[in-house]
Amino acid sequence: MEVLKIFEKITKIPHCSGNTEKIRDFIVDFAKNEGFNVKVDKAGNILAFSEKPLICLQSHIDMVCVGKAPNIEIESDGEWMWAKNSSLGADNGIGVAIMLYLMKKYKNIEYLFTNDEEIGLIGAFNLELKINSPYLLNLDSEDENIYIGCAGGVDAVINYPLEKVKKKGFIANIKIDNLPGGHSGVDIHKNIPNAIKELISCVNEVAEFRGGERRNSIAKSASVKEFFENSYGMEVEVFDGEYVKFLRNLPHGVLEYDFEFNVVNKSINLAIVENEKIIMSLRANSNEALDEVKEYLKSKAAGADVKFEGEYPAWKPEISKLAEMLKELTNFDFKVIHAGLECAVLKNKFPDVSMASIGPVIENPHSVRERVNIKSIQKTVDIVEKLLQKVTNN
Repeated sequence: MEVLKIFEKITKIPHCSGNTEKIRDFIVDFAKNEGFNVKVDKAGNILAFSEKPLICLQSHIDMVCVGKAPNIEIESDGEWMWAKNSSLGADNGIGVAIMLYLMKKYKNIEYLFTNDEEIGLIGAFNLELKINSPYLLNLDSEDENIYIGCAGGVDAVINYPLEKVKKKGFIANIKIDNLPGGHSGVDIHKNIPNAIKELISCVNEVAEFRGGERRNSIAKSASVKEFFENSYGMEVEVFDGEYVKFLRNLPHGVLEYDFEFNVVNKSINLAIVENEKIIMSLRANSNEALDEVKEYLKSKAAGADVKFEGEYPAWKPEISKLAEMLKELTNFDFKVIHAGLECAVLKNKFPDVSMASIGPVIENPHSVRERVNIKSIQKTVDIVEKLLQKVTNN
């Protein structure tokens, strides 16, 4: 499959969020070699265009690097593809590969590659490029459905007023590692153990606590220096007795479920702890619900300083004309995803553009267990090509 060959090339080019220069150069050169005009804005977004465009295809170029990534070693059993001891970057490298593949065949399409989606939809928020198509198809979904809405989100940075006291005793280093990990949105309901929550539940007094890897990942590792009091021990500075209670009281997991779309509606992920600094990712499927989650967290973190940053809006569910066309071509359902899609931001920038999102089956994104179904990739390519032909004939 040509798309897989292109994707394999992409995996050899470092493109962790915040470090996408090399993949950006690769895409620009690829597009120019195919005869497209190319524009790049200050945020690192790329727009490739040629003839009068009938539709815009869109994917983001960065990936969440976990484990050994960006040193990606692909493995496959013919049905699934994954990476050895790292995230794969199928999110959203497969979408990028599909777009590059289609560049060779379709010139009357705009190809929008956005930057740094995984760290707050930075590229989409700062987009200076203008699309001229009536339709935009996002290729960042992760199962065989038509997505017509998505969650909004925000990161909470908590600074706990840490006090230390001196006591005599001993320190034991305790660590939890190699838990499954997962996406802080689409996996939040799957009972994946959070290393921070697991570890904090079984310690009492600590002199240090660290855990988590990424803001948008479920923590797979955590370590603690636990203190055991003993009059014959050394004098040690330990955290005040309320610190462990505070961490235990912080929420993690599903807060509310939406039975209409069969999806999580509100959630909180306890992402990172670095002693007094705690980072959590909050999500909700409407802007109003996200405000409610923020207020709930502030009540649970009372006594500490809470600041919110990197907020992005929800994409209000809408069965657009583009979604209806996709429905005619597939047996897929209309769905809302409990994760951020750039459609939410792009819809605000281009309110008259009809939008929808599809993608191949990707399991466990943002983790070393990430894998993509190979047949589903081909199925997605076939659907996009049928859509392009339909749009052209219309």
